[in-house]
This record gives sequence, C-alpha cells and structure tokens, in this order.
Amino acid sequence: MLEIKRLSFAFQLFSYFFRKLYHTLLIKIKRYCFLLFHKSKYMKNLTSLPSQNSQAAQHSSLIGLLIAAMITVLLFNVPYGNYITYPFMILGTWFHEMGHGLMALLWGGDFIKLKMFTNGSGVATTSSPNMIAQAWVAAAGLMSPPIVGAALIMAGRTQKGSKIAMSILGGALLLSVVIFVRSIFGVVAVSLWGAIVMACAFKLPHSYKPFVVQFLGIQAWASTFVSLDYMFSDNAGSLGMQSDTQAIANLLVLPYWFWGGAIALFSIFMLLVSLKIAFKK
Repeated sequence: MLEIKRLSFAFQLFSYFFRKLYHTLLIKIKRYCFLLFHKSKYMKNLTSLPSQNSQAAQHSSLIGLLIAAMITVLLFNVPYGNYITYPFMILGTWFHEMGHGLMALLWGGDFIKLKMFTNGSGVATTSSPNMIAQAWVAAAGLMSPPIVGAALIMAGRTQKGSKIAMSILGGALLLSVVIFVRSIFGVVAVSLWGAIVMACAFKLPHSYKPFVVQFLGIQAWASTFVSLDYMFSDNAGSLGMQSDTQAIANLLVLPYWFWGGAIALFSIFMLLVSLKIAFKK
C-alpha cells in the first residue's frame, strides 16, 4: 500500500512538473513570435509571419526536446535523480522488458511473464529456440526503447499522428497487463500509465498532443541510458544476473563493452534521424 501511495505521489509530481514545463515553453514561444512580428520593417513581411511563427515554434520545440533528453539521461545517472524520474523509469522498464518478450515471440519462442518491482527493475521470462534468437532477445531490451521513442517523436509531426500513436501506446500498456504482467506492482504501475496515455490521446486538447507524444518519445529513448554502467557492465547489479550486453557477448564473439557501445551509437542515431524527420520543413 505504501508503494502504491508513493507511485501515486510521483505521478502527481510529474503532472505538476509537466504542466509547468509546457506553459513555460508556450510563454517563451509566444514572446519570441511577438518580438519577431514587431521587428518586421515592411508590411510585406506580414504575409510570411505565419511561416515564421511556425518555424520559431518548431525551433523552440526541438530545443526543448533536446534539453529534456539531456536532463533525463543526467537524472537517471546521478544520486537521487531516480526520485524525480521515477514514473519514467517505470515506463522505461516496461519498454525494455517488453522488447525482450516480443522479440522472443518474433523468433518463435515464448514470452512467459513480465515482473516489475518497486525499485524500477523488471524481469521478462522468455524462451528462445536457438543462440541467434537468444542474442536478439538480449539486444531487444536495450534497442526497443530508442526505436519506440523515435516512432513517437516522428508521430508528433501532426496532431492526428500524435493521437494515433498515443492510442496505440496506451492500448499496448493496458493489453500487456492482461497478457504478460504478473506482479502486483507491475499491474498497478502499467495500468496507471496506460490510463494516463489513453486520457492524453482522447481528452487532451489537440494542440497539446504533438508536444506530449514527443515528450514521451524522448523519455522512451532516454530509458536506454537509465544506467550507463549497466550497458558497459557484465552484470545487472542487485538482480544478481548478467547484463544484456554480457548475454550477447556470451552468445557471440565480441566483448560486452563493444555491444554496449554499438547499442549506444544506434540509440543516438535513432534520435537524430527521428528529430530530423519530425522537424523537417
């Protein structure tokens, strides 16, 4: 009961922080556009104002997302930062473990169950038919968050795309509770996230949806770096298990630090590509 109250408080804190962040960015964008308008010397520039305003808004949104990405990665890796990012750490764990499970299914194996714990960790129990499949399943945990994050960022190009993306994500969260999640904390946490995302998809004003879905995409992407030492380590710390990169190294020929570096570069590449597409003129 205490952990549920803690999670509820964390979500309330996030909601307050998100509203403040959004309104702050919105005010700055409006001020920028106002100044841009009044610096115009000729009346003919008035015809290009909507385009200028749109470009200014896109520029501000892009900078805001990049700042959010850097801050999130930083908070994930500094003492007590996990208290601030706790709700997103839970969501990131879901992306990570679902990546393991769904990859196992793609290779013809089984996704038996998913357990999530109050410390933000999780375990996906899977079975795979061969060594190559096992390597892919191990890699999918770290690779799926940047892939999903990139998809959400690109979906934020339009209001319609944002609503569809959030509907799919919310539906996937709720469906996973029924099919895969098998821990009390996991059921509560994932259900809450599913309800929040679905509410954003159908109740949020249309103008807010692109920002929200891209912000969620940034959080999904950043969850790959939830613990940098995990990516470049041979063990999973308190879980007493080998890390995903060590699991890949055991099945293939190169060491764990190579696979950690390759996945980190892949994640950065996915972020840059998605931002380029999302904010393409």
